[in-house]
Amino acid sequence: MTTVPNALPRDRQVSRDSLHILLNATLEELQGSGGDIMVYRNWMHLGDERLVFQTLPSSWRRRAQVFLRKACEKLAHVWEPTSLRRALLVSARLLYLPRRAVGGADLILSHICFPFPLPRIPVVWSSQGLSPAAYYERCGPWSLEDVLFLYRVLGPRAQALLIATASGARSLLQWCPELEEKVHVVPAPVLVPSTAPDVKPSQQDGVVRLLFVGLDPTLKGLPELLQAYVWLRRRHSHLRLEVVTRVSKRWQRLGGMEGSPNALGIRLHPPLPHERVFELMREADIFVSPTHADTYAIAAVEAMAHRCAIVISNFDPLPELFPNAEVGFLIAPGDVRGLIERLESLIANLDLLRRFQENARSRYLAVHDPVRIRRKLEEVFERVRADARRSWRC
Repeated sequence: MTTVPNALPRDRQVSRDSLHILLNATLEELQGSGGDIMVYRNWMHLGDERLVFQTLPSSWRRRAQVFLRKACEKLAHVWEPTSLRRALLVSARLLYLPRRAVGGADLILSHICFPFPLPRIPVVWSSQGLSPAAYYERCGPWSLEDVLFLYRVLGPRAQALLIATASGARSLLQWCPELEEKVHVVPAPVLVPSTAPDVKPSQQDGVVRLLFVGLDPTLKGLPELLQAYVWLRRRHSHLRLEVVTRVSKRWQRLGGMEGSPNALGIRLHPPLPHERVFELMREADIFVSPTHADTYAIAAVEAMAHRCAIVISNFDPLPELFPNAEVGFLIAPGDVRGLIERLESLIANLDLLRRFQENARSRYLAVHDPVRIRRKLEEVFERVRADARRSWRC
């Protein structure tokens, strides 16, 4: 089970200048899975005496509202009348916030969902910004128009918007320039163990290891990777492929279960605890993600932290996170030939592979280092708190 820090007691003695941030999540919710929950957990781990994160108390009312919110989201996908459908869309983003939980907080930090009822303290709303239209078409049932509608309704109600990438922020402001003063680009917190391997196993045994991590194998491009891998394995017998995905009979027949590598050197794992995935990243040379839809690719960022070269799709915001020919290569989604060529260039040129691995680690530290993220968050929170105090004096 995933563990998270305990909620801080209300009476804890902290610095007079500390910032008290109330997360729109309960400890019970933080035990769940998914990228959105991971963002909350990583925020909690960024806390110190200067930046004090607190969670909401669990309650039956909160749990009931979570259930209703998910029901509204499902109904919004099938309802035809535009006015009712959009009302359901907004309801699907709202998440109940007990008023008694707000006391003592300087502001509320909420990711994806929006606190309801609107509290009397500032709200900082976090999201990935606006993705390309093709992302929504691929992932459905949300559309670009749906997401724009939510930003136009809820964006003005927040005192600040945290957008994880510059490209996501630019896309949003092209459609909603009125939100410009509220937008702050702060990378999502991606935390890994502080140490990274100095030497990869391949430097000792000559076996180049590829790693794929994705719960939805088709959406994340596993079929394309398998086609490329089979072709490459005919030329390079020293290749291995580790796959972490949801297990189905089809993939079982193809790759075998954990601990049973097949003749092609493919080993299939069901979804694993984070610590086990990190172990695979420490051993891997190349993290491969020919994904058809992604807004941040957190697993690929984690792989960079573990000195993995990255081969990933080339749609926004991924080129911003994984610069081409710096930490690895970008490829067009579905381009098996391009995937083969890029992987071949790394497998056949180990000097290039090692350079990308070192660059990947440096890139993670430059962009996602926890100290840097915490400093950026403090700057935004201080500005929001100062603006709120000025407005109250007026």
